[in-house]
Amino acid sequence: MKYLKSAFVALMLWTVLPSTAQNSLPSTAQLADDNGFQQVYLNYDVAGNEDDEPDIVSAWIVNKQQQTATRLLVTNPAAQSVWDRMQDRNAVSIPLTQIAAAYKARFVPGENKVIVEGVPDARNVWSYLIDLNTKKASQLSSNSGLVGFCGEDETYIVMQSYRYNPDPEVGGRFTVLQLFTTNGRFVKELEVR
Repeated sequence: MKYLKSAFVALMLWTVLPSTAQNSLPSTAQLADDNGFQQVYLNYDVAGNEDDEPDIVSAWIVNKQQQTATRLLVTNPAAQSVWDRMQDRNAVSIPLTQIAAAYKARFVPGENKVIVEGVPDARNVWSYLIDLNTKKASQLSSNSGLVGFCGEDETYIVMQSYRYNPDPEVGGRFTVLQLFTTNGRFVKELEVR
Protein backbone atom coordinates (compact mmCIF):
# COMPACT_ATOMS: atom_id res chain seq x y z
CA MET A 1 0.00 0.00 0.00
CA LYS A 2 2.85 2.38 0.89
CA TYR A 3 4.43 1.65 -2.51
CA LEU A 4 1.17 2.50 -4.30
CA LYS A 5 0.85 5.76 -2.38
CA SER A 6 4.45 6.75 -3.25
CA ALA A 7 3.84 5.85 -6.90
CA PHE A 8 0.67 7.96 -6.92
CA VAL A 9 2.49 10.97 -5.44
CA ALA A 10 5.30 10.59 -7.99
CA LEU A 11 2.74 10.48 -10.80
CA MET A 12 0.99 13.61 -9.50
CA LEU A 13 4.29 15.48 -9.25
CA TRP A 14 5.28 14.36 -12.74
CA THR A 15 2.04 15.80 -14.17
CA VAL A 16 2.57 19.20 -12.56
CA LEU A 17 6.32 19.38 -13.28
CA PRO A 18 6.55 19.01 -17.05
CA SER A 19 9.18 21.71 -17.29
CA THR A 20 11.46 23.40 -14.80
CA ALA A 21 11.40 26.53 -16.96
CA GLN A 22 7.69 27.19 -16.54
CA ASN A 23 7.12 30.91 -16.19
CA SER A 24 3.46 31.56 -16.89
CA LEU A 25 1.44 32.28 -13.76
CA PRO A 26 -1.61 29.99 -13.73
CA SER A 27 -4.92 31.83 -13.99
CA THR A 28 -6.10 30.02 -10.85
CA ALA A 29 -3.19 31.24 -8.69
CA GLN A 30 -4.16 33.23 -5.61
CA LEU A 31 -2.19 36.16 -4.23
CA ALA A 32 -0.67 35.29 -0.83
CA ASP A 33 1.48 38.38 -0.14
CA ASP A 34 2.86 41.54 -1.76
CA ASN A 35 5.95 43.41 -0.54
CA GLY A 36 5.72 46.28 -3.04
CA PHE A 37 8.34 44.85 -5.39
CA GLN A 38 7.28 41.22 -5.60
CA GLN A 39 4.23 39.10 -5.08
CA VAL A 40 3.94 35.49 -3.98
CA TYR A 41 1.07 33.39 -5.30
CA LEU A 42 -0.12 29.90 -4.40
CA ASN A 43 -1.83 27.66 -6.93
CA TYR A 44 -3.64 24.38 -6.24
CA ASP A 45 -2.27 22.29 -9.10
CA VAL A 46 -3.84 18.98 -8.05
CA ALA A 47 -6.64 18.84 -5.49
CA GLY A 48 -6.37 16.21 -2.81
CA ASN A 49 -9.26 14.10 -1.61
CA GLU A 50 -10.63 12.50 1.53
CA ASP A 51 -8.50 9.37 1.03
CA ASP A 52 -5.43 11.08 2.50
CA GLU A 53 -4.23 12.27 -0.89
CA PRO A 54 -2.97 15.80 -0.19
CA ASP A 55 -3.17 18.86 -2.40
CA ILE A 56 -0.24 19.56 -4.71
CA VAL A 57 0.43 23.30 -4.54
CA SER A 58 2.88 25.46 -6.46
CA ALA A 59 4.32 28.74 -5.18
CA TRP A 60 5.08 31.50 -7.68
CA ILE A 61 7.12 34.70 -7.39
CA VAL A 62 6.03 37.64 -9.54
CA ASN A 63 8.55 40.45 -10.10
CA LYS A 64 6.29 43.51 -10.47
CA GLN A 65 8.92 45.70 -12.11
CA GLN A 66 9.99 43.16 -14.73
CA GLN A 67 6.49 41.69 -14.98
CA THR A 68 7.78 38.12 -14.81
CA ALA A 69 6.44 35.08 -13.00
CA THR A 70 8.65 32.22 -11.85
CA ARG A 71 7.56 28.99 -10.25
CA LEU A 72 9.50 28.70 -7.00
CA LEU A 73 8.38 25.25 -5.88
CA VAL A 74 5.81 22.48 -6.08
CA THR A 75 4.88 20.74 -2.84
CA ASN A 76 5.90 17.14 -2.37
CA PRO A 77 3.50 15.27 -0.05
CA ALA A 78 6.03 12.41 0.20
CA ALA A 79 8.66 14.74 1.73
CA GLN A 80 10.07 13.42 5.00
CA SER A 81 10.00 15.44 8.20
CA VAL A 82 13.23 16.73 9.72
CA TRP A 83 12.00 17.14 13.30
CA ASP A 84 14.63 14.68 14.54
CA ARG A 85 17.40 16.95 13.21
CA MET A 86 16.19 20.02 15.13
CA GLN A 87 17.65 19.33 18.58
CA ASP A 88 19.33 22.75 18.76
CA ARG A 89 16.11 24.37 17.41
CA ASN A 90 17.92 26.07 14.53
CA ALA A 91 16.33 25.72 11.09
CA VAL A 92 17.39 22.66 9.07
CA SER A 93 18.38 23.01 5.41
CA ILE A 94 16.25 21.08 2.94
CA PRO A 95 15.95 21.02 -0.86
CA LEU A 96 13.04 22.94 -2.40
CA THR A 97 11.77 19.58 -3.62
CA GLN A 98 11.19 18.51 0.01
CA ILE A 99 8.52 21.05 0.94
CA ALA A 100 5.60 18.91 1.99
CA ALA A 101 2.66 21.32 1.92
CA ALA A 102 1.70 24.97 1.41
CA TYR A 103 -1.40 26.95 2.27
CA LYS A 104 0.11 30.30 3.27
CA ALA A 105 3.11 32.43 2.21
CA ARG A 106 4.54 35.70 3.55
CA PHE A 107 7.54 37.82 2.63
CA VAL A 108 10.11 38.53 5.34
CA PRO A 109 10.30 42.34 5.71
CA GLY A 110 13.55 43.86 4.43
CA GLU A 111 14.80 40.52 3.04
CA ASN A 112 14.47 38.72 -0.28
CA LYS A 113 12.99 35.77 1.57
CA VAL A 114 9.58 34.17 1.91
CA ILE A 115 8.04 31.88 4.52
CA VAL A 116 5.81 29.13 3.13
CA GLU A 117 3.65 27.10 5.51
CA GLY A 118 1.55 23.97 5.24
CA VAL A 119 -0.01 21.15 7.25
CA PRO A 120 1.03 17.80 5.75
CA ASP A 121 0.42 15.66 8.84
CA ALA A 122 -3.09 16.91 9.77
CA ARG A 123 -1.70 18.33 13.01
CA ASN A 124 1.44 20.47 12.79
CA VAL A 125 2.19 23.54 10.70
CA TRP A 126 5.46 22.99 8.86
CA SER A 127 7.15 26.34 8.16
CA TYR A 128 9.82 26.83 5.51
CA LEU A 129 12.14 29.84 5.15
CA ILE A 130 13.20 30.27 1.51
CA ASP A 131 15.95 32.60 0.28
CA LEU A 132 14.82 33.87 -3.12
CA ASN A 133 18.36 34.84 -4.15
CA THR A 134 19.95 31.44 -3.55
CA LYS A 135 16.79 29.27 -3.88
CA LYS A 136 17.78 27.53 -0.66
CA ALA A 137 15.18 26.45 1.88
CA SER A 138 15.17 25.48 5.52
CA GLN A 139 12.47 24.21 7.85
CA LEU A 140 11.95 26.17 11.06
CA SER A 141 11.59 24.25 14.33
CA SER A 142 8.09 25.45 15.14
CA ASN A 143 4.85 23.53 14.88
CA SER A 144 2.05 26.11 14.98
CA GLY A 145 3.00 28.68 12.36
CA LEU A 146 4.09 32.26 11.82
CA VAL A 147 2.91 34.93 14.26
CA GLY A 148 4.69 37.87 12.66
CA PHE A 149 7.90 39.87 12.61
CA CYS A 150 9.53 42.24 15.11
CA GLY A 151 12.72 44.17 15.70
CA GLU A 152 14.13 47.64 15.31
CA ASP A 153 17.70 47.28 14.01
CA GLU A 154 17.30 43.64 13.00
CA THR A 155 14.23 41.75 11.83
CA TYR A 156 13.24 38.68 13.82
CA ILE A 157 10.74 36.00 12.86
CA VAL A 158 8.16 35.23 15.57
CA MET A 159 6.77 31.70 15.44
CA GLN A 160 4.31 29.79 17.63
CA SER A 161 4.58 26.22 18.90
CA TYR A 162 2.92 24.02 21.45
CA ARG A 163 4.57 21.96 24.14
CA TYR A 164 3.18 19.29 26.46
CA ASN A 165 3.20 19.88 30.19
CA PRO A 166 5.88 17.58 31.66
CA ASP A 167 3.90 17.18 34.89
CA PRO A 168 1.52 14.22 34.37
CA GLU A 169 -0.67 15.51 37.22
CA VAL A 170 -1.37 18.70 35.29
CA GLY A 171 -1.11 17.41 31.71
CA GLY A 172 -2.25 19.32 28.65
CA ARG A 173 -0.53 21.57 26.18
CA PHE A 174 0.71 25.13 26.40
CA THR A 175 1.85 27.69 23.85
CA VAL A 176 5.36 29.05 23.34
CA LEU A 177 6.52 31.91 21.16
CA GLN A 178 9.86 31.42 19.42
CA LEU A 179 12.18 34.05 18.01
CA PHE A 180 14.40 33.30 14.98
CA THR A 181 16.82 35.41 12.96
CA THR A 182 16.06 35.82 9.26
CA ASN A 183 18.69 33.11 8.66
CA GLY A 184 16.72 30.60 10.74
CA ARG A 185 18.92 30.68 13.83
CA PHE A 186 16.94 30.09 17.04
CA VAL A 187 17.24 33.03 19.48
CA LYS A 188 14.87 32.38 22.38
CA GLU A 189 11.54 30.98 23.49
CA LEU A 190 8.83 32.42 25.74
CA GLU A 191 6.18 30.29 27.41
CA VAL A 192 2.61 31.60 27.22
CA ARG A 193 0.47 29.93 29.91
